[in-house]
Amino acid sequence: MSEAFDSLETDGLYFDVMRIRAFPFHDDVVDFIAEHGRIFVVEQNRDAQLRLLLINECAVDPAKLTLVLHYDGTPITARFITQEISEDVAALNATPKKKVAP
Repeated sequence: MSEAFDSLETDGLYFDVMRIRAFPFHDDVVDFIAEHGRIFVVEQNRDAQLRLLLINECAVDPAKLTLVLHYDGTPITARFITQEISEDVAALNATPKKKVAP
């Protein structure tokens, strides 16, 4: 994931990132989703379980969650994540977020 987001930054695309490690979800997960207009959910699970849990447990509008799904039996790669997100951003004709100094 970090390699993919480093690559996206090189292309001028900056994202806030949250790694979800446990269920039930901490309140920070709900707050993060509420603070952002579109969320890319990167999963390596055929059934997209994380996305479904976010929708059902956090009452998130499914349209807000863009799925980056990889489930062909091979490990997910940074190249795959970068390509999927880049294509989706291009299709949205979205203006990339500017990097803000910490």
